[in-house]
Amino acid sequence: MPCQASLAVPVAGGLRHLREGIGRPGCGRGDARTTAVAIVRALPGGSIDHILIAAYLYPPANVVSAHRPAGLRRAFVSAGARTTVLTSEISGSYDDDREQRIIRAGDLRTRFRTQYQTLVGYREGTIDTRARPRRWTNCIVPDPTALSWFPQALTHLLRLIRNDRPDLVVTTSGPESTHLLGLAASHFGIRWVADYRDGWLRDVRHPALLRPVDRALEQRIARRSTIVTAVNDAIAAEVEQRHGVRAFTISNGFDRTAVAGASDERMTLDPDRFSLVHTGSFGIDADQPVLHRGEDARALLGAITRLLARDPEFATRFELVVAGAVSDTEREVLMEGDLRKVVRVLGLLPRERALGLQQAADGLLLIPGGPAATTAKVFEYLAARKPIFAVTEEDGVAAELLREAGEHAVAEAGDAESLAAALERYVGRWTAASFQPRPEFDLDAYDYESLGQKLLQLVAAAGPG
Repeated sequence: MPCQASLAVPVAGGLRHLREGIGRPGCGRGDARTTAVAIVRALPGGSIDHILIAAYLYPPANVVSAHRPAGLRRAFVSAGARTTVLTSEISGSYDDDREQRIIRAGDLRTRFRTQYQTLVGYREGTIDTRARPRRWTNCIVPDPTALSWFPQALTHLLRLIRNDRPDLVVTTSGPESTHLLGLAASHFGIRWVADYRDGWLRDVRHPALLRPVDRALEQRIARRSTIVTAVNDAIAAEVEQRHGVRAFTISNGFDRTAVAGASDERMTLDPDRFSLVHTGSFGIDADQPVLHRGEDARALLGAITRLLARDPEFATRFELVVAGAVSDTEREVLMEGDLRKVVRVLGLLPRERALGLQQAADGLLLIPGGPAATTAKVFEYLAARKPIFAVTEEDGVAAELLREAGEHAVAEAGDAESLAAALERYVGRWTAASFQPRPEFDLDAYDYESLGQKLLQLVAAAGPG
C-alpha cells in the first residue's frame, strides 16, 4: 500500500489537498511528523501556533487518565505547535513546570486529606476501603471539581487568553467540569475540541431536579464546541444521538516514548510459573453504578479458586500479579483461601515499572468493566505484544479490538465454570507458545503521536470555528 493518502483541507480558495501517511503501514514517523506540521500551518482561520490542553489530571499523577493528555501534548509539540497544559495541582508537579508550560491551578481537594489523594498519587498512604462519594457532592453540576478546581482554573485561563492567547483549546474529560473551560474560551472566538474519555451521563448521580440542568449543560458544550471527539465509537454515537452533532472517534492509545522507557521487571516474576499480570485498579470495592469492573474481578477470582480446587497443581504453574492501588479490603479478597497460593499484590508502582511488568509478563489481564469501556490500558497491553485475557462482554468494544489485534482471549463473567475453562485454556495455550500480533493490525495507528495528528486533521477539516 502506498504511504501517502489525500487529506482535503478547506481554505479560502477552495480545498487544498495535503498528502499524509498517518497510521498507514510502511510510513516513516518522520514523514508523518512533517505532514502534521504542514497541516498545522495550513489551517483555515490561521495556523495553530499555540494549543492549550485542559485536563484535570496530568503527569506526574500515576493514573491512566493522565496518559491521554500527555500523549496528545507530545503529538502537538512534535507537529510544531507551542503547547500549554492547564491542570490541577492534585496531579503533583515537576521542578521545571514553568519551562514545560504546565499550569497547575489550585484545588480544594489538596487542602483536606482524602483517599482520592492516595489513589492519584498526590499523597502516600494506605486505603482501608474505598469510600463512597459524600451525598452532598451529587448536588454539584456537573461534578465536584466545578467547585474545587474550576474557579481557579478559569482565572488562569482568562490570564492566558489576555497574555498569550491560544489558537486552539482541547478539553479532555472526565471530570466534565473541564469542558467548562472550553466553553469559556469559545466566547473569545477560540477554536475548541471537547474530548470525551467517558460518556457524560454514564455515572450521573444527581437528584432528579438537577438532571435536566446537567443535560442542558452537556448539550450546550456539545453544540458550542468546534469539534466533539470520544475515545470510542459507542460514546461518539451516544453524543450524536442525544445532541444532533457530529462526534469523531480519537481512541485511547499508548505513548511510544514511555513504553520504550520501561524498566526490566523480569526478575520480579516467577520464571517457573505462567505470570498473568494486571496493572491498574481492580476496583473490587469501588462504587461504580455503571461500570462493573469489581464484579468481573470477583468472578475471575472465583474462577481461579475453582481451578485450584479441581487441580491443586495449578498453583505450581500459574501466578496472578497485581500492580496498582489496592485497598486493605481488596487485599483481603485477593488473598482469601487458596488464592494466596497464586496471587501476589505489588501495590502502586511507578509507571516505568508497571510498563516493565507488562513487557515481562507471560500474559496480561484486562477487565474493562463494561461493553462500552476502552481504557488506555488496553493499548499499553497491545504495545507489550503479549497475549491478553479479557473478562468482558463478547460484543463489547474492547473484545472487538482484541479480536482485530491477535489471538487474545475474551471470556464473559456470567458463567463461572465457562470462565474457569477459558482461563485454563488460555494458560495452557500460551505457556509454551510465542504470541505474535496479527500482521495486518496497525499498532502504530494507536501511538498517541498518530492520534494527535489525526485530531489536528479534524480541526483542519472543521474550518475556522
